[in-house]
Amino acid sequence: MVGRTCAANSERTASLCASAGILVLCLLLAGCASTTTGPADITDDDTRDTRLALWLAKKAELIAHADAEFDLVLSGWFEQSEADDILDRNPNAKLLAGLTVTWILDDPAWQGLLVTVANGGDPDGPLQITDDMYLMFDSDDDGELDTHCSPPGWDDILAMDPRHTGWRQLVLSFYGVVGAQPQHDGVVIDMVDAYPFCEGAWSEGVPESLSADAWVNAQAELLEAVRDTVPAAKWVFANAGRDFPAGSPFPQHLNGYLLENALGEIFGLETVDELLESADRARTTTQSPHMVVYSVDTDDTDVIDPERFRLGLAASLLRDHTYFAFDSGPRDHGGVNGWWFADYYDIELGAPEGPAIVLPEGYVRDFATGRVVVALEGSIGVSFDEPYRDTADATVDTSFTVSQGDARIFLLEP
Repeated sequence: MVGRTCAANSERTASLCASAGILVLCLLLAGCASTTTGPADITDDDTRDTRLALWLAKKAELIAHADAEFDLVLSGWFEQSEADDILDRNPNAKLLAGLTVTWILDDPAWQGLLVTVANGGDPDGPLQITDDMYLMFDSDDDGELDTHCSPPGWDDILAMDPRHTGWRQLVLSFYGVVGAQPQHDGVVIDMVDAYPFCEGAWSEGVPESLSADAWVNAQAELLEAVRDTVPAAKWVFANAGRDFPAGSPFPQHLNGYLLENALGEIFGLETVDELLESADRARTTTQSPHMVVYSVDTDDTDVIDPERFRLGLAASLLRDHTYFAFDSGPRDHGGVNGWWFADYYDIELGAPEGPAIVLPEGYVRDFATGRVVVALEGSIGVSFDEPYRDTADATVDTSFTVSQGDARIFLLEP
């Protein structure tokens, strides 16, 4: 997540905020001009290759890594020059930028980026973060607010009161500027939360304690306002870790989700079945183009589990309207060095021949020039009439076995 990454990685913080010093000139020259053009609605393509995403991109690292090419890049902000460098490799790449609607990182540089953008390039503009915006508790019952509310385990992320008028103005101005920039194909909102962790907290700006319903309703109002502020042709994405509960007011204001730590423990999507079910619910409750990012990581270990990597990539190919991301983990997203696997990413499957087939042992989906196999409850034998290549080890044959708990992508040999 944006705040988590900045806090744990000083290079990431610098990457997010290094542009602040030249942002005034950039915005004045650009005039924050809005654009009526945006990314095309992606439906079931005639061809289906891997669609690759980079969550919280370390932009300098990405640009320096000459072979790294992504279809969707998400970060806090893109200077036009950064966008040009990324688009030089993939002219069809989508760039989404954004930060928050309910929290700030306890870091001056991060806050500086938020405030500077919100004020159209002026860090000293009228929209500022003030003490009365913070959600806090009266921990000793003396009538004084003395303890910041933070997500469990993330003391450097400070919750803000989504009911506070000044905070709303700041956030909506930020997203208005981000959405108006022609280099941005849409916006992303991190840590949209349907499960209150600040219930009973309040802010000096809203002297009434926060209930679970108020937490959800205030966010829904902000999401609706963001959607109305961002040009209609541009995407609005959210990272909630998983799909929202049934009946949530959030999805109607969104075009896509990011499922962070997929196949990990944080958000409860620990199996491929759980991941697919969550992605299906997310896709069917959002607005067009209903995109979902399967974001798999190493749980911050930096130890690449090839089976987990393959399971996530293959699971993304079992569905349409999907992207796949892979990196270190929730505290260190966006890396390219060490996380770029051209043998897997440079895959051309051709047109899908139908939806994924559910087997007792797992899933199979056929394409014009490939097959994706996910073995969950037992091994799966695979046979072809012509030679195919296993992208995992480059073996070429007409028959293979995919072991339980693994996945494979097979490509027709030319």
